[in-house]
Amino acid sequence: MPETHELHARLLAQARDYDPTAHHRGLLEPYRDVLLLWRAKFMSYEQIAASLTQHGLKVSPAGVGVFCRRSFTKLEIERARQDLAAGERRPAGPTTGSGRPVTGTGQQRGPKVARDHY
Repeated sequence: MPETHELHARLLAQARDYDPTAHHRGLLEPYRDVLLLWRAKFMSYEQIAASLTQHGLKVSPAGVGVFCRRSFTKLEIERARQDLAAGERRPAGPTTGSGRPVTGTGQQRGPKVARDHY
């Protein structure tokens, strides 16, 4: 039984020392704009993981996929593709915490929908 208590104490110490921010997906956040550009150029998760590994950032294709699906909307990737096709760069403007541009500031609203008032 003393072995069980010792094992429990070691596992408990390891659980207390666990750092959730040390996970691989958190490592990709500083490179969000790079990953968005690669996805806009139709680069696969496997190709992205291989490129990052060549530069010393060890990450799996599954980790890249989870990060991309969590961080990018299909619309955001499509906009980046349109910008690439037009040869434009997005203007530097205010962004939200996720890096997405702030929209709706200073713009007029569209026409109101006619409704029956009872």
